[in-house]
Amino acid sequence: MKTLDDIDRRLIALLQDNARLSTVHLAKSVGLSRSAVQERVQRLEEAGVIAQYTVRLGSQGDPLRAWLLLRYADGFTCDDVMPALARMPQVQACHSVAGDIDLLVLVQAGTPAQLADLREAVVALKGIDDVTTLPVLRTLLVR
Repeated sequence: MKTLDDIDRRLIALLQDNARLSTVHLAKSVGLSRSAVQERVQRLEEAGVIAQYTVRLGSQGDPLRAWLLLRYADGFTCDDVMPALARMPQVQACHSVAGDIDLLVLVQAGTPAQLADLREAVVALKGIDDVTTLPVLRTLLVR
C-alpha cells in the first residue's frame, strides 16, 4: 500500500470519531467526490489500515476497566502466559513492554468484585510472579 496522505489521515480521524458517517458526509469533509472517498476507504480496509468498525458505549454502558501490570516468574515468557490470557473474555488488550513490567493487560469487569476475581485468576496463572492493578477512574480520550 502507498503511504497515507493527509486526506487518508483525515478520513481515518473522521471514522474514528464516528464510524457511521456516510460516504457523502466524508466526501464533503475532505473535499473529494463520493466515489473517490469510497475507493480510498476500500483501499484502507483492504490494506488493513482500517481493521474494523465498532461500537463505543456511552457513559451508561461503561464497564469497570483496569490495567494489570504483570511480571513473569523466572524462566517464563509472554509465550507461556498469553494462551491463558487470550482465553479470558474480560481481557481486552495485551501489550508486551520494556522495563520493570513485562506485560500490560487491559481488562474489564461489571463490578469491583468481578474485577477482584479476575485479578486473582490472573495472579494464579502459571508463569505470573506479580500483578499490580490500576483501576481506570475516568476515560478522558479515546481515538
